Amino acid sequence: MFTQKIAVHRLDSVQRAALSQQMYPLQAQLFAGVDYETFRTYVVDSTAWRTWIYLHRSEQGELVGYLALHTFRKVITGKRRQIFRMETGKLPAYRGRDLTVLRAMARMLVHSLSGLRYESFFFASMVYPSSYAMAAKYAPRVWPTLSHDMPAEKEALLYELADVFKLRMVTPSAPLVRYVGWITREQGKKVVWNPTINPHAVYFTQQNPTYDLGHGLLTLVPASIWDICRALVRFLTGRGQRLLRTHRN
Repeated sequence: MFTQKIAVHRLDSVQRAALSQQMYPLQAQLFAGVDYETFRTYVVDSTAWRTWIYLHRSEQGELVGYLALHTFRKVITGKRRQIFRMETGKLPAYRGRDLTVLRAMARMLVHSLSGLRYESFFFASMVYPSSYAMAAKYAPRVWPTLSHDMPAEKEALLYELADVFKLRMVTPSAPLVRYVGWITREQGKKVVWNPTINPHAVYFTQQNPTYDLGHGLLTLVPASIWDICRALVRFLTGRGQRLLRTHRN
């Protein structure tokens, strides 16, 4: 498998349309609930300051996955904010085979270095337990989380970001749960997560029990230079330990 990097912000409208048409069949194979126009607006025609898309291809050249990273620079709650957002999907047979997430994190680091005037965060509305669990495992800090209460100012920022990105609340009784609409094709049967092995995934399902309907859990991760470097070290250490266990077995 090899990866193609595309600076989407440098493409014209014709090139963006061609890219969207190339990617959407895979999107439709991976996710329900997102039509072509919505996908194109959300992923390819994003209003972000910078958008990078990484396309994963098989040895035969078939498109088997993608990762889109968006960097927004906005004034939010009276402060300069740099907000990273991400969409990703990959066919099951090709998962865990590459380290594209490292390339995305490196890009975030570059943008944080060039945007020192901005306070940087990764913001998402997580629709699957394993995605949230990965963020909670490797990021030095994440909100909400099972390990500590969320500071009032971070909760207020989460709600403000949800408004900025037009993420509607599902129910007032669970204000962190928002409509997203991306439903993975594999969610016909919910996975029963082991609280001992993956407590973060269990926490996610408790906070967002209707994730299988395409509902997402608002999630905020600080993304300063220091935060990203610590996350990179944690990720590389975790992957190294996993490779050692695999080699020994």
